Amino acid sequence: MRVMLIRPPAKHTVESEVPEAVSAENLSYPPLALMAIATFLKEKSRHEVCIIDAQLDNTPYEDLERQIRDWKPDVVGVTAFTVQLVDVHETVKTARRAGARYVVVGGPHVSDFPRECVGLPGVDAVVKGEGQKPMLDLCDLWERGESPRGLPGVMAHPDDPVPEQDVYFSNSLDDYPLTDRTLVDYRRYYDVMGRGGIFTTMISSRGCPYRCTFCNTPRHRYRVMSPSRACDEIEACIKLGISEIYFVDDTFNITNARVIELCDEIIKRGLKFSWTVRFRVKGATRELLQKMKAAGCQRIQFGVEQGTEEGLLRLKKDVTVREIESAFRLCREVGINTVAYFMIGTPTERSRDDVMDTIDYSINLDPDFVMFNVLTPFPGTTLYDEGLRDGVLDLDPWLKFMREPRADFKAQVWDEHFTRAELREMLNTAYRRFYWRPKFVARNLTQIRNPQDFLRKATAGVRMLTPKLPRLLAPPTQVS
Repeated sequence: MRVMLIRPPAKHTVESEVPEAVSAENLSYPPLALMAIATFLKEKSRHEVCIIDAQLDNTPYEDLERQIRDWKPDVVGVTAFTVQLVDVHETVKTARRAGARYVVVGGPHVSDFPRECVGLPGVDAVVKGEGQKPMLDLCDLWERGESPRGLPGVMAHPDDPVPEQDVYFSNSLDDYPLTDRTLVDYRRYYDVMGRGGIFTTMISSRGCPYRCTFCNTPRHRYRVMSPSRACDEIEACIKLGISEIYFVDDTFNITNARVIELCDEIIKRGLKFSWTVRFRVKGATRELLQKMKAAGCQRIQFGVEQGTEEGLLRLKKDVTVREIESAFRLCREVGINTVAYFMIGTPTERSRDDVMDTIDYSINLDPDFVMFNVLTPFPGTTLYDEGLRDGVLDLDPWLKFMREPRADFKAQVWDEHFTRAELREMLNTAYRRFYWRPKFVARNLTQIRNPQDFLRKATAGVRMLTPKLPRLLAPPTQVS
């Protein structure tokens, strides 16, 4: 069978309180999950596979329809984020108009809301959780003309039972094939905070044992890739000219021992590339950071969220203010850049002064970059359930949106203490106060490496200073 995997364009993303510079210029991710599924299908079957990343150029739907008609796929697979559900729905309709026999949807949205997704018009089946093995089984069944109802990891009708467990090809990530990055135009992806080289993402472990109340990352079991297998994939990237890799593991440093083993293998092989990780503050020791620096780590992204013990406890971050400050101090001393993520409008911020304290804390922490978000609890998170319980949030708007996606839908914010307009104004203030500082401007001017690097950062800077607040392409906890 001919299988086309599509990342939808981002034309109707749910409005969220994030400045344009953050959504448009922060990172240009390749569709890693689709690449992994396509690679798996190519290696484990005779199905023909291609990928269309319609988000990369925000492809018009008439052009997308023409691409589908020209390639004539039997199966179209669409990856879905909740905030992009309108475009997912439109992509499904486009595939149907173009003549696709079967349409299947997967991705983070399906993991949280499989029943609502399989009930959307035009959807033949949804894959919940990790997609490689279920997608292969689904295509094999359809090729034989059989019904997929009852297939593990798959729902083919709203009345089907929701799969309780993800279906894994293997408990060892070493058994999965090396992701083929030539399935997309990989040279076009870049990191605006990076060094201007060809950029990609990679996963070296899956799963997270922590329970932050705002996070809707699927809680699949923790599995790792061996240092040798991870470095095989890194080497394959380097051979393609890729020089910057962002490890999008749910949490990179579940154990320091694994991180050190990977760094030792990178150093042993002499692999030269710069890399970024998402890190927990706990475990950020000088020894570990020095080893990471020696192996090429350029930047660490920390989810700080709040600068008070009360706020950290409310979000169940399982860290202290002292541990946060120690991690950022050690990174500065070792020479690793940092990005700090903060939330504005959390339940423990009850006055404007509380929010200003969060902004002041971000400035005193002095990361190299900062990302502020207005707290937008998404369904499937503990915080969302607490908001429903306490009457701060309403379930009906989300359920209606999931069943009938509309472009005018706005995600609910935590408005117990502030209006949406007040939160928006304070978010603007946060970005202006952090990024207008002479210290920040001077530091980044010294880090400009080439004209292209300057152009990207200058464009992002101009947009950051403009009080526009359009949309967020994907919540930080969801990775495509």
